Amino acid sequence: MTLILVTSLESHIRDKALDSLVASMPNAMVVRHDLLEGERVLRRVSRGTASLERYEIPLEHGCLTCTVRLDVLPTVTRILDTLPEDVIVGLPPSVNADMVVEYLQPQLALRGKVLDSICLALDPAALEDQMWDSRTLWQAGLSSVEEDDRTAGEFLVKEIAWADTSLMLEGLFAHLFESEAPGCQSGGGLFLRGTQLLTEMGPHLAVIHPDEDLALATYEPDCARRRASPGAIILRDAAETSDGVEDTAQGREFTTVQLHAEHPLHPGRLKDALHRMAEGCVWLRGTFWIGSAPETKMVLGGAGPFVWLESQGKWGAETARTHIALTSDSNDASELAKILGSCELSDAEILRSPHTFEDALRLTDLS
Repeated sequence: MTLILVTSLESHIRDKALDSLVASMPNAMVVRHDLLEGERVLRRVSRGTASLERYEIPLEHGCLTCTVRLDVLPTVTRILDTLPEDVIVGLPPSVNADMVVEYLQPQLALRGKVLDSICLALDPAALEDQMWDSRTLWQAGLSSVEEDDRTAGEFLVKEIAWADTSLMLEGLFAHLFESEAPGCQSGGGLFLRGTQLLTEMGPHLAVIHPDEDLALATYEPDCARRRASPGAIILRDAAETSDGVEDTAQGREFTTVQLHAEHPLHPGRLKDALHRMAEGCVWLRGTFWIGSAPETKMVLGGAGPFVWLESQGKWGAETARTHIALTSDSNDASELAKILGSCELSDAEILRSPHTFEDALRLTDLS
């Protein structure tokens, strides 16, 4: 028995992924949820081409995530308890896989079963635009909660971390406007560019292209949590150079540069420099060691047009450090290293009390 979770930003891409999986697992039970108008969720259960269930559920507290995660659990466990079949669960757009896994895994453990794979389905030709989309998921019509201020980029970064496999699929645009979008088809320029961006953001992923065999990777909970932890940096084939800059993916359109600083950073200079380091970056992540709050672990996050800092409490037994990674198609590793180096405290500044620095980054509020 195999259990697969499919997550996506787009419902039609998710459905194409489910169809592909069913083609190789014809006896699998498929459970999918979709948001309907009128604050309702539609649950459908099928096997092959046969529809077995179709049921509408009112939104729990108006929240799509709460409703789905509380319905996936009883539905999946009911199927597992009655039929020893493969099960494929398709989540609706905007519902993060970890929200469902949190509820599902304990029940699977009680039954001696595991989640075999989390598959992220996406159209690589649309990935870059989605990462740079400034709308919230609610503004884009992908969330039921007006206060949901996540962007598509934030959703995708998290799903890439939790997934072990990604299914590359052609989007609607590639078929509806084929003559106007030759690069969007499989093998086209935009499709390949988006695929390379994905592999740069998720080097751990098993990336499966259209018409390739569905050789899914295996979901490993501890690895997924480690990848998804705030500030985590997971890269492919990092090669450290003598100047302290680590540049991966040599010769690719998108590259990731890692930067380190030996000394704490000046909060005012870092505030001025951060926008220059972030300019043009699709994805930013890492940790900052800041002179005005040296005991506090500050985490950098960024997806497309948005960059943020958040406190993760005290460093504790962890060594305080500045270690950030910037993913872009226009990285200048040497220039970025100079910018970060200009933020380091001088020997004289290190001797000053942390309280003498202006709280330019408003770390007091974040703490």
